[in-house]
Amino acid sequence: MHDKKSRSPLAFSAFTLALAAAFALPALAHADTAVVDPAIQFQTFQGWGTSLAWWAKVVGDYPEPARTEYMEKAFDPVKGLGLNVVRYNIGGGEKAEYLTPNKQYLEFRAVIPGFEPSPGKWDWSADAGQRWVLKTAMKMGANQVEAFSNSPPWWMTVSGSVTGNHGGQDNLKPDSDPIFADYLAVVAKHFETDWGVRFRDIEPLNEPDGRWWTFGNHQEGCFVERPHQNTLVKATGEALARHGVHAAVSASDANTIGDADQTAPFYDAAALRFLNKINTHSYGGGDRTWLSNFAITHGKDLWLSEYGDGDASGMQMSRTILADMNFLHPSAWVYWQVVDSAGGWGFLKNPQTDETNTAYTINKKYYVMGNYSKFVRPGYRLVAIGDPQSIAAVDAKSHTLVIVTTNGADTPRPTTYDLSRFTRVGPEATPYRTSPSEDLARLPALPIAGGKFTTSLPPKSVTTFVLRAVYTGPMGIDYRANYTLESGGSGLFVAVSGTKPPRMSASPSTIDRNWGLIGVGDGYYKIVNRASGTLIHVPQALRQSGQPLLQHEDNGGTNQQWRLVRAPGGAVTFVNRNSGLALTDDQGIVGAVLTQETDTGAPGQSWRLTVVK
Repeated sequence: MHDKKSRSPLAFSAFTLALAAAFALPALAHADTAVVDPAIQFQTFQGWGTSLAWWAKVVGDYPEPARTEYMEKAFDPVKGLGLNVVRYNIGGGEKAEYLTPNKQYLEFRAVIPGFEPSPGKWDWSADAGQRWVLKTAMKMGANQVEAFSNSPPWWMTVSGSVTGNHGGQDNLKPDSDPIFADYLAVVAKHFETDWGVRFRDIEPLNEPDGRWWTFGNHQEGCFVERPHQNTLVKATGEALARHGVHAAVSASDANTIGDADQTAPFYDAAALRFLNKINTHSYGGGDRTWLSNFAITHGKDLWLSEYGDGDASGMQMSRTILADMNFLHPSAWVYWQVVDSAGGWGFLKNPQTDETNTAYTINKKYYVMGNYSKFVRPGYRLVAIGDPQSIAAVDAKSHTLVIVTTNGADTPRPTTYDLSRFTRVGPEATPYRTSPSEDLARLPALPIAGGKFTTSLPPKSVTTFVLRAVYTGPMGIDYRANYTLESGGSGLFVAVSGTKPPRMSASPSTIDRNWGLIGVGDGYYKIVNRASGTLIHVPQALRQSGQPLLQHEDNGGTNQQWRLVRAPGGAVTFVNRNSGLALTDDQGIVGAVLTQETDTGAPGQSWRLTVVK
């Protein structure tokens, strides 16, 4: 969460345009049809949330009833957004020389006091405002609570300031990893034993790969090189164990998906043992499928731990939620700040320059967030929907289906939702809409006939549809499971080695023979190797029979999508979406390369899927 107001306009604009291009659809004279497929199941959702830096430090010191009103807006599931994920900021604490009445670099709201202002001297009265918000949020239902740091205490830094080092260099002193890790562990232990707060995870540093953390910044921040991050993860895990803290480690909280992609391979086996969860921000793009696969391969939870933008309408935020939920598949999605002073960055706008000005304005994105957070609740299971501008989630206990759809275009979009793959659905769908003229408005119910309902989505709108009495029948492929792909012709298994094309192998016992099936809707899947994180890919989207196949990073192309067709004897056939040709073990010998061929029902086109235990 570095300096949101000074982010490069060029970089920000490019990212915005890329997202808009990915999710924009032209106006259609006829209705699009989006098939909801409960047989393709994704993550069980843990919740929506917010970082408590920095708004909670200010709001927590507001007088009553103002501060409780803010809390209800954010955390109350009936009166507000019902957020249930909170990320507490363990302050580093700035050197007195750089605080008022001396020269102060940090903004008022970003002056987060540390609990150890000098070596060996602890101040447990510090940060009362943020601590009040944390405890109150938990009373209101926040049940996913982790802690993170932006910087070590000033006296552990090279520059002597929590704002960063000169020239954007590593600011944690080389010999201070265990000291900093102890600081985090002692604080977490005090929260447990004295304040009754048990963090599920402790994250050492926010955005540690950001070289923008330079001396004189207006917020805390600390750059450390990627090999140093690996060391810090291990030091934190060891310190938590040493102090008996009931928390694991999360990392890396990178600024972009691409940064997280680059950081993850630096974690060695010892670091991975301490890591419970992979965290990433999505202020910029990257290979979401690769990162999701990395987390699954190593048995880690995955959070989208921070995102924010300055678009007060909420449309840009909604597009990002769609990209993250449909391709990264995080189990929690966290917005930057409930309250912000900068334009449209917060759900609520307040100057945050003192503890007396409690007035706020509500940005439209508050209601857009509600379209997601009030309806897709913790415990819901995300399922496939054949529309990149939508997500769908099912709650098996209440037999509820929720669909959230965005129309970011300037014209209406007629859309039909096909529910025929459910065993039973109720008689109607109830819409809740946010648009330029509506704020989470409940609209008249739409009748469901023949397993379908049709509506017209207004321009610049986000609409939530709630359907009751929905029954799914048996669930199908689990995107988190590992499968072996065994040829019905040769009995050999599909495997990869390094960057070489997928080939046939005799043994199913190693990770390079493990595959994930990631549904994209309408019966199509991406086939991702758990060792390399790459997909089975038809090069150049060629359509001729006999074309050898490669492994390639996810590019979103239909040449990487395969329809799963049931074959005799419980086997399946994979048919490429682009070419219409079948995944084929043509030669039936060890080392042979896979090809795509006309589907003839040959044994080498029949694949047995076995879950790897």
